[in-house]
Amino acid sequence: MNAIKATWTKGQIVPAEPVDWPEGSELLVEALAPSEKIGMTEEEWGDDPESIAAWIAAVDKIEPMIWADGEREQYERYRKECRDFNIEAVRKQMEAMPDGEVP
Repeated sequence: MNAIKATWTKGQIVPAEPVDWPEGSELLVEALAPSEKIGMTEEEWGDDPESIAAWIAAVDKIEPMIWADGEREQYERYRKECRDFNIEAVRKQMEAMPDGEVP
């Protein structure tokens, strides 16, 4: 059986997705630690000078990526493989299209 996510609501466990388990199945239930919020909501977003200055200051704190020996080359090879794969996939899709058809 697969694990699923669920929410504790009004004293009941409410699955986030349908389940197809036999009646009487024994379950192991464990509460997750509250997740730390990432990012901002629309209401928290500001376009005033102070908010923009805070955003610039936060971006300026981001440290550059430091590559170990060979990592950059490995990354560039992977990017080329992905690019070549995508170009070939699109080429095949275009060849399979009837003449005159536009996606």
